Amino acid sequence: MGFKSPTPIQADFIPVALAPAEDGDQFRSRDLVGLAPTGTGKTLAYGIPLADLLLRHKPVETGGRRRDPRARLRALVLVPTRELSQQVAEEIRNLTRGSLLKVAAVYGKVALPPQVEALKKGVDIVVATPGRARELIEADAMTLAHLMYFVCDEADRMLDMGFLPQVDWVLSRAPEGRAKWLLSATLPKQVEDLVHKKLDKPKKIAVGTRNAAAEHLAHKRMLVDEELKTPALLSLLAKEELRRGIVIYCASRRRTGWVAGALRKHEISTAVVHGDRSQLQREKALESFAHGRCRVLVATDVAARGLHVPGIKLVVNYDVPVSPEEWIHRVGRAGHGGGEGSSITFVSREERMRWEAVVSLSQPEWEAAEVPDDVASFMRDRDKALHQRAKDEEAAIIAALEAKERAEKEKAKRLKETARKRKMKAIRYDSKQLRGTKSNTPIEKGTKRGTGVKKLGN
Repeated sequence: MGFKSPTPIQADFIPVALAPAEDGDQFRSRDLVGLAPTGTGKTLAYGIPLADLLLRHKPVETGGRRRDPRARLRALVLVPTRELSQQVAEEIRNLTRGSLLKVAAVYGKVALPPQVEALKKGVDIVVATPGRARELIEADAMTLAHLMYFVCDEADRMLDMGFLPQVDWVLSRAPEGRAKWLLSATLPKQVEDLVHKKLDKPKKIAVGTRNAAAEHLAHKRMLVDEELKTPALLSLLAKEELRRGIVIYCASRRRTGWVAGALRKHEISTAVVHGDRSQLQREKALESFAHGRCRVLVATDVAARGLHVPGIKLVVNYDVPVSPEEWIHRVGRAGHGGGEGSSITFVSREERMRWEAVVSLSQPEWEAAEVPDDVASFMRDRDKALHQRAKDEEAAIIAALEAKERAEKEKAKRLKETARKRKMKAIRYDSKQLRGTKSNTPIEKGTKRGTGVKKLGN
């Protein structure tokens, strides 16, 4: 496959995964948690020991024609997205090419019968999304009765509140004591606590800085008003020397449509990936982008994890993600697997707290980028009018606040002056220094101390 030496996570993870279990079983492994930045080779870190262990351990034989091909399944890899399941399966196929191991990818939003037929022929490793894995198990097309290894890729996403029930259900169908490996680039504290509940005395293998973006990337941050994001993006792409390999991440499917439409109007070849697109549409979009037929890929976070396109050089965060961990996965697409890459994040006023959360978690080294001077030339007339109206309203609000502040200061000044004049006009009474009070008045000679204060008029 062209690799000369292992990456750090591979060098640390593979020997531990291949080590015999505590009971001395050569074909088992202990529970493991692998943490490493994006693009550092985590797929092969678990793929290599998985393939080696399965090649050394033959599947259960039931004898003759009555042999159940489903008994061949001994390893299950769960991933959060369809694209990632295809990619991981292809990577393991390349690794095991020429051997007897069979690998299948199963995922939703496509017809079930072809996947059932593939499983009926006998498969050693299944790479699946949780929903489709459950569907196949319920349909009795797949059984985990002979499962030996369970791998959870992108563990932080798989074990969050959305995927946890499905992962639990699938795990409950596997035999007790099977090795469980969980790998991810980020692992928040609350998810880590959950991981320790699911695994039996897991060994943690961490490489690089935890919850940090890959070190080979350069990052920029641009403070920009919401209505100027698209013009700023168009100006950036007009000046950007890269002719291809640009990924733009948006917060929603609707916003990907807006951005892609604006780019196409300016004759920028664009592919789109989001959850509402069919599997065929997503595959065609990714293929077109990977082969350089499209300069830009506009996507939601469905393409933020595990997407491996070596040609990606620039990631634009059109919207700051709600989860700071997601920012790490997004920017990790640039220079994936090594090489140079960069990212730029657009931050509107409403998103500044999100950006602060990103900086607090991943602590990236970033530079400030200014809004392009020619941004107005990329704005539509109605957008210019809306932007100018927003600016005028903002200026009016600021002017009103400043006027109110000046009025309050003037009022406070007048009240203070009135109080001063009233104090000056008040009648003053001369007071005689009384004996016994604290003062600098000396006591007359011969006066006995402690005799009290004389009353006036006596």
